[in-house]
Amino acid sequence: MLESRDLQQQEQETHQDGQYFEQGEKASWIGIVGNILLTAAKMAAGIVGHSTAMVADAAHSASDIIASIVVLFSLKVAKKPADEGHPYGHGKAESLATATVGVFLLLAGFYIAFSAVESIVTGHVTEPGLLPLLAAILSITVKESMFQYTYRIGKKIQSPSTIANAWHHRSDAYSSIASLIGIFGARHGIVILDPIAGIGVTVFIIKMGWDITVDGINQLMDGFGNRILIDNISNMVKGCRGVCEIKTIKARQSGPFIYVDMKIGVDKSMSFEEAHNVAVEVKNKILDNNKKINDVLIHVDPVEMKVD
Repeated sequence: MLESRDLQQQEQETHQDGQYFEQGEKASWIGIVGNILLTAAKMAAGIVGHSTAMVADAAHSASDIIASIVVLFSLKVAKKPADEGHPYGHGKAESLATATVGVFLLLAGFYIAFSAVESIVTGHVTEPGLLPLLAAILSITVKESMFQYTYRIGKKIQSPSTIANAWHHRSDAYSSIASLIGIFGARHGIVILDPIAGIGVTVFIIKMGWDITVDGINQLMDGFGNRILIDNISNMVKGCRGVCEIKTIKARQSGPFIYVDMKIGVDKSMSFEEAHNVAVEVKNKILDNNKKINDVLIHVDPVEMKVD
């Protein structure tokens, strides 16, 4: 009866996870197509309108294309079920993609800074035309919309790589805001504001890239900072019949999935079967109350029953 319940639950979760991954893949495809069109428009506007900031901004959007492709690939890998070689599934592909997206952000930031500094040093600074200004306004509108959509999907499916990709879209919006300020200033006599705006963009991009890279690496190293989830599990288990104490609770994230390892104490006078049933009840309660916890491993220790 218990095995039948676990099998039905596993089939239901697999179906739900498949739907979640499909939403993440759809968001990635929207990002790829949107960024291809936006990159082409911004690059053309930057070249024709003689705007260093807009050309650098277009390069940033081009890095968004690569980031979205990386995320799309990671989602396709992460949704594969566990197999003999990967007993814990393929969720770490998302953590790797998160770190990769962060690295792309860092590279984009350094490239924009280099391009802007080069323009100032070489003196190749000209007054930009109207086209880059319009391209910047279009970019801010489109990229902020892409951020809102992708971030909402990423939070819904608890996908770290999709959330990282959303922040990549937001960084492009920041880039375009800085470009807009620089281009506007340059068109009103302060020509050097155009490349200076490009340098200002890097502050946002490099900081964001660093944070996302560190987060991805932390996931790969099984770091887990969700103390609220740990406390909720602890409070939940304390109310379970037969649990005398909670010795340890550990959790780690693999893509959108969470794995929990814990050690509980039960009355040493219990039979092996009774202790096993307590562990099963604890496991089922945790899984029933958090659909993103993929598995719970429970070790049972015999302890002296406390008498008040």
